[in-house]
Amino acid sequence: MIYQEIAETIQKSQKITLVTHIDPDGDTLGSALALYHHLQQNGKRVKLYNATTPLPYKYDFLPGYEKIRNHFSANSDLIISFDCGSFRRLGIEKGHYTLINIDHHTTNEHFGDLNLVKPDLPSTSAVVYELLEHLPYKIDRRSALCIYTALAEDTDFFSDATTDASAFGLAQTLVQKGADPQLVGRNLKERNSLARLRLEALFIDNMELRANAQIAIGEVTQEMLKKSGALRYDTAHLADVLYSLATVKLAIFMITDAQGSVKFSLRSKGIDVAKIAMRYGGGGHRDSAGFQINDSEKSKILDEIIGALNL
Repeated sequence: MIYQEIAETIQKSQKITLVTHIDPDGDTLGSALALYHHLQQNGKRVKLYNATTPLPYKYDFLPGYEKIRNHFSANSDLIISFDCGSFRRLGIEKGHYTLINIDHHTTNEHFGDLNLVKPDLPSTSAVVYELLEHLPYKIDRRSALCIYTALAEDTDFFSDATTDASAFGLAQTLVQKGADPQLVGRNLKERNSLARLRLEALFIDNMELRANAQIAIGEVTQEMLKKSGALRYDTAHLADVLYSLATVKLAIFMITDAQGSVKFSLRSKGIDVAKIAMRYGGGGHRDSAGFQINDSEKSKILDEIIGALNL
């Protein structure tokens, strides 16, 4: 059984690094932090790594957040990744270590030596919860809070297509173990900066509607970030701003970085955007996916995506 194999691999390891994906969200961070506390209880030497600087501040209430570092050392004997569909999105170098890949995306590339990928679960943190039940020590309040945070954010606060009875059942269990829903909601929903609101206003003013308002397209440029004073993590919600329009079936959000690379984030109502993303080297879920390309390809790919739809 994969859970038992992973548990045995962890028990044998001396130096463990938990790796979260580039441009982290609540699921990757909450999942890693939950396992971090559990492993520390077990007396393991464990580090936390993320390649992105700065990290999104809204997660700073999570216990252990301050332990996350952006310096990666390949001398660990075990690397565990969370919520990441491909090795390249980890921002790490290959080395002589065992790699455990924990995820819930259908498009995961199974890049690990051990792959715990469960698309039937609503979040990667739900996968981690199942793993923790196979490890020593009870799940404490810190791990429960981290898993609940990841679960709540990744299901859009229990409202997306992956939300089912099991998601609510897990949420109940986590609250019983000490997770505080009010604390989570306040930090994730009520800590917007003025810069973020300024960016959102610029974004909405420049968005575009096509196909009788069934497709919404929005872009954030480096100039918009400078003008508003916002940081990259202030853009995480903007695809959902497009998606929230009543007539929209496909939301296409683009952000260009300083090196000229463009990240596409797709949200849909009834369109399999994971298939679209995979066409361009990305992945995700049926209703939410993404990929990254060079700026020179942006217009061509945008036209290809829209042209292939029968809207």
